[in-house]
Amino acid sequence: MAEQIEGRVSSAVDAWLRWLPRWHVGTARGRTRPCRVCLGSPVATAAGFDHDVPHAVQHALLNRLRQIVDDDVDEYTARNLPLVTRELRLAEAQEARGYRPDQGLDPEFQGLDLDPEPEPGQPFLFTLAGLAGTPSDDGVVPPDPTVVGAEPAGAVPRLDDADALFDLDDLDGWLVSPDSAASVVTPEPVVPEPVAPEPAAPEPVEQPQAGSPAEPEYSDEAKAALRREIALAGDHAEAVGTSLCLALVEHRPRIAEAIDRLVAPQVDELLAELSRALEQPRSR
Repeated sequence: MAEQIEGRVSSAVDAWLRWLPRWHVGTARGRTRPCRVCLGSPVATAAGFDHDVPHAVQHALLNRLRQIVDDDVDEYTARNLPLVTRELRLAEAQEARGYRPDQGLDPEFQGLDLDPEPEPGQPFLFTLAGLAGTPSDDGVVPPDPTVVGAEPAGAVPRLDDADALFDLDDLDGWLVSPDSAASVVTPEPVVPEPVAPEPAAPEPVEQPQAGSPAEPEYSDEAKAALRREIALAGDHAEAVGTSLCLALVEHRPRIAEAIDRLVAPQVDELLAELSRALEQPRSR
């Protein structure tokens, strides 16, 4: 497992190093609450981050590394913990499958925040995080009104055959003037074909309510077994986190060199510009 974690950590650091040149200090925004991923994280200590490193730079790497732990724990749970896997699948089945903007991204963008920090008084029209989980249309495509036989929603109801037969717009140019000696041929009425009666709708089946015999409650033994599996998942997550931190220590020189070359000059320039904009204190 340690070798597998080392390879994933190396790939995550490589992706972060490819993303770091695109970051600029002008894109940073002040946070209104502490970040749960970065505040007091042992992974930040293993990476060698200090208080001078901007939060956006730290968060981009720590979020990628957290995804490694989550993926490994998911694989371990699906392979060794059947009760926890069953509970997770039941929870997923209750939620409709919807839009997932964080899936299918390039490695440089995996683990990043979907939306920037909101600015006071400047609300978003929509956010990707808000669209996440929106129920999809399950592949249902609305009918095309240009296709013969398709009836779009809200369409005007059809006319009867007799009404369509005597539409003046359709008969324009074919009507005979009253002064003409030609006799007017009266069209024969069209007899509609008999329509088979629609089958009666099936009666609704009553769904079993919660607590009914169809949904038996867990026994004490099943609850104890589920707690043991949850504890095993927590122990595995802790072991993976420890292996990740040990593997990340090996990349400290690369991380420090990239910060000194790409991040520190931008921070120094920002501080110098701020010092020039400040007024000198008045002498008494």
